[in-house]
Amino acid sequence: MHCIYHATYSTTVFRRDDELWSQCVYLSTDTEAAGMLRVEVSSFHVKEARWYVYRSPGRALNGGGEVPELHGVEAFVHIGPVLQQQVGEQGGGLARELLAECVRGLMQAETFVYRERGFASAEEYDDYWNDALKDSCHYFSNLDRIAQSWMEYIGGDVRDHSLYNRVKSTNILDSDNGLLINANFLDSFHELTVNITVDSDGTVGRCSGNYLRVPDKICFESSELLKKMAGKKIAGLTKKDIARDLGFSAGCTHLVDLVYDISQAVAAVEERKHQA
Repeated sequence: MHCIYHATYSTTVFRRDDELWSQCVYLSTDTEAAGMLRVEVSSFHVKEARWYVYRSPGRALNGGGEVPELHGVEAFVHIGPVLQQQVGEQGGGLARELLAECVRGLMQAETFVYRERGFASAEEYDDYWNDALKDSCHYFSNLDRIAQSWMEYIGGDVRDHSLYNRVKSTNILDSDNGLLINANFLDSFHELTVNITVDSDGTVGRCSGNYLRVPDKICFESSELLKKMAGKKIAGLTKKDIARDLGFSAGCTHLVDLVYDISQAVAAVEERKHQA
């Protein structure tokens, strides 16, 4: 048994005066790339957007630079169509994904600048998101069952420079019976892991996982959904495919992200084998 592929997304958001800087770096066996957003703290309007691919198979995706078309756009929930239109498939789609990761980081970092975002209190901030995200995942579909609100979970955690940090990693090991895959998600608020075995034909054998840190114990229940991945061809799954089983009102967006990262990594391993 030996490791044949590794991939990591690392996102960090820090504050500098009245600006937030969000950066996501992607490092894998094949590729190295980065996306960066600089936004105004109260409006989240983009002041600078950049992406770069430094290393890729055959240098096919290499390139990058500033994206002035994003200046003035709010880096928040509904930015997806704008990224699709203005960034599209640059860098093989990696540029768009890295900038989207930067936006996700900013949305999480908002927890520590909620007053400047126009909320009078932590309770008002909780109420807003409880309504906006209603039925979006298992947590927000069961607010009547949770033991503590989001801001109660944060407690007295006050941050004024490094506001948010997240790492997602995928490791693939080759064995006599196929692939063994471990993926991990760690951020300032959550921690979870997924383990998958993949047969020689690319079919998922076993799939399990567990949470180590969550806003509420109700999140633990979502890990049971991973059993639905058994029997699927992992490399061919889109994020929407995965979300049907692991996401929406009964699921967890972080589980969806991890399994999607696994599908991308397995696809990269299969491509490497075809080119060998």
